[in-house]
Amino acid sequence: MMSNRFRRGFALAAAVGTIAAAGVASAAEPLRVTQPVQLTKGDVDPGRTYTTPSVAVDPGNPQRVVATVSEARGRKCGLARSLDGGRTWNTPDASPSPASYPFCFTANFGVAQGQLAFGRDGRLYYALPGWDVQDAGNRNNVSLVVARSDDLGDSWESTIVRNTRGKQEREVENAARPITSLVVDTRGASDVVYVTWTRTLTNAVAPNAEPVKPFVAVSRDGAKTFSEPIDLTAGVFNDARIRADALKTTTTTTPTGPTTTTTAPPADSRAAQPDQAGNFGGRDATLTVDDKGTVHVAWRAQSANITPATFNALFLSSSTDQGKTFTVTQITPWVPRARQPALRWSPEGTGSGTLHMVYEGTKRPGNVGDDLDIFYVRSTDAGKTWSEPRVLNDDDQAEVFANGLPNMSVAPNGRLDVVWWDLRNDPGLNYANDVYHTASSDNGQTWSKNLRVTDRIVDRRIGVFGRNFDVSAPPGLGASDDFIVVGWDDTRNATPGELGSGTQDLFTAAVQYAAVGGGTSRATKIVLAGFAGLVAVGLILLLVALARRRAAEPSLERKPSGKAPAAVG
Repeated sequence: MMSNRFRRGFALAAAVGTIAAAGVASAAEPLRVTQPVQLTKGDVDPGRTYTTPSVAVDPGNPQRVVATVSEARGRKCGLARSLDGGRTWNTPDASPSPASYPFCFTANFGVAQGQLAFGRDGRLYYALPGWDVQDAGNRNNVSLVVARSDDLGDSWESTIVRNTRGKQEREVENAARPITSLVVDTRGASDVVYVTWTRTLTNAVAPNAEPVKPFVAVSRDGAKTFSEPIDLTAGVFNDARIRADALKTTTTTTPTGPTTTTTAPPADSRAAQPDQAGNFGGRDATLTVDDKGTVHVAWRAQSANITPATFNALFLSSSTDQGKTFTVTQITPWVPRARQPALRWSPEGTGSGTLHMVYEGTKRPGNVGDDLDIFYVRSTDAGKTWSEPRVLNDDDQAEVFANGLPNMSVAPNGRLDVVWWDLRNDPGLNYANDVYHTASSDNGQTWSKNLRVTDRIVDRRIGVFGRNFDVSAPPGLGASDDFIVVGWDDTRNATPGELGSGTQDLFTAAVQYAAVGGGTSRATKIVLAGFAGLVAVGLILLLVALARRRAAEPSLERKPSGKAPAAVG
């Protein structure tokens, strides 16, 4: 029979073991950030200029990670892949671009040059721009391509989703400036593939400009064929109340007061009649699909022919019939900044799950260009209502820092991860940023302390991220239960003192949650194993000491013998 003291000692030992195990494998906060890996190490051209990658993790095998590779000077896109959770990378020779549309890179702001997503059985989808020299450069008649691969990029089959080649005059179209989102619904007999982009009619200018618009195309046969483009605004600006709310914001665009113009537009122009649906559009569409097959798309409203321009508002377009019809609801009011949304769905929460969205915005009155924060909102009723916005960056809110271009992922276990570009550590270079991260393991109710992912600040006086090039995009992000892989463009290898252009490479790092595995280094495994061994040895010594003490104590259950004690001496 176990004594009370021994029982208490055993409980104490078990508690010590539990605490130690929790210290080793806590999922509330990441365990570590790995040292960055240069994804573009094989390219030694000093003029190489790689732009921010899109990253995806294969849900069927998280050790398989892929990233887009887009080089601005060569204007071509490719794929990098890792078979060990992002520790090492290689680049297949095959190109996802069809031979008649060999170029991919386009001037853009706010999104990667291509988007990646996995379908069933490890099939990989790659949405990217497509054009050739006959298409009048990289800003006109850019088409949209979706390529698919069943061998992780060793070979590709490509489909032209939107062909703009040959369009003339006002119809000249940049259909992929930029491609904004790609998602795959794997529940049916075939993968249902959705891709969104911003349509720009580059020759349609004020006072009769055509506003940029968010479009989606749908494939119900695994990206072999696609539907005609679908306008995601879906007539929402026919509502006079929505236009009236937007037009009220034009007189407060600047913090110094109303802005007016001195030149009246032509009487028969769109600019002379700002209150019309034809002056409103949108961009930055971001996709997600729930477990019932409902596709949700968040996008930012934008006006044309209205001076000064209206504020921003975020809208949600939802379809329950695979994109045949959409209903549109407004997420945010018209505010100075609400842009670059990233939308994801998770099964946590109510019966309809939860829609999670992050975006860049500002809390200050007026339009303060450098004052940007990362905001988070969620909806537990399929987008009908949304929570109050919450700021995720934990820098000093009394300071004016730019935190923008967020990206979000949902791991299979429901964990939310968010990464973004952050200028809090700029040492006076005037433009230098880092990638920061935060996570939530309780469906967005609480968030971890911000974690710096980049090991050194990125000097944006070099390369094409800023300095009027504005070839910028959110950090790439792919997630598994055990880790996330983050990708970014980096100028650390540029020649010292070389400003305005120069070398720009791609780097990745893993934020690890698992104590062992998931890309943990061998050294870390040894340390963790050693710690676990010390805990085990400590428990054994504790139990041995308790057993010896028990043996030395008089037994409370021993009976007297009834005999006289033996004589001594």
